Amino acid sequence: MIQHKCFRALSRLLIFLYMPMLISSCGREREEASEVPTDNLEILRFERDLFETQVDEEGKWRESLHSKYGSFFNLYAFQVMRLGSRDSSLMQENFRSFLSDTNFRNLYDETSRMYADFSPYASDLSKAFSRYKNEFPDMELPRIITLITGFSYPVIADSALLAIGLDMYLGTDNRFYSTIDPPLPMYMRKRMRSEYIVPDALRGWLQSDFAVDESSSKMIELMIDQGRIIFALQKLLPDKPDTLLFGYSTVQLEWCKNNEAKIWSFFIENKLLFSNDPNQLMKYAGDGPGTKGFPPEAPGNIGKYIGFRIVQAYMKKSDDAGLYELMKNQDLQEIFSNSGYKPAK
Repeated sequence: MIQHKCFRALSRLLIFLYMPMLISSCGREREEASEVPTDNLEILRFERDLFETQVDEEGKWRESLHSKYGSFFNLYAFQVMRLGSRDSSLMQENFRSFLSDTNFRNLYDETSRMYADFSPYASDLSKAFSRYKNEFPDMELPRIITLITGFSYPVIADSALLAIGLDMYLGTDNRFYSTIDPPLPMYMRKRMRSEYIVPDALRGWLQSDFAVDESSSKMIELMIDQGRIIFALQKLLPDKPDTLLFGYSTVQLEWCKNNEAKIWSFFIENKLLFSNDPNQLMKYAGDGPGTKGFPPEAPGNIGKYIGFRIVQAYMKKSDDAGLYELMKNQDLQEIFSNSGYKPAK
């Protein structure tokens, strides 16, 4: 996702896309965050306004979009689709070609058909951000914008907006995904479904506000950082299944629950917890179809399961700590030290 607070390219973004499958909670009762009234979230359909505009020679089309969307129009033009130019005539020609391109027109038609009615997702987002406002009363709520990104970004989080790339949620077997070169791995395509829209959006917003600097983080910090995002998502989206929040299949999550001590022992015995080796970080705290060194039933990014369990242990011991304190705490090793985490054998 594009984050102005913490920029991440697509290769890193895809680590945070998760696979939805139904399963019960991870052996605990889920505590639902309270809701507080919020003004209706502003939801704008940028892809409609863009593809239904007429690129006139006077540039009124650009003025109209910029007036409605502010700085987001420049973000889209210069960073998302890279159609922007300091030469206004060249930029105008770039957009004219883009909007008349048959492939992009077909993609727009497909997203328009699938998401003609965005109200179910708008309702879920509104409820989730009501809970978010209750937990983080001093944090601002975003404008929600839908768009087409050319299969580049599921979520774009800025300080005041949250944009959702609908073309990243057309369904695992959608015909467009088979045309991408190089092709996306199937474990990623399985997550490119409508069930992910709301969890991915909330995950992106939480990461933009609270994620640590990955470039200077150790394994245990990345594990806990991802684990507390899942912990927060459970509060904000209490009706969503854990598999959707973890990105694990039913089999994978059950395997983690039944083999937690073995996973923990693996990290200890291989001295991985305080490693900052990028290759090790990607292997155990990055996305993938599985994790090297573990059986086929084990998921990719196995580290975030342990991170979540550490966060659970920490919150149980910290009676005075709420979600606000957890997410604001940037000393993730302190969370580890005070968690007293020790999986049962």
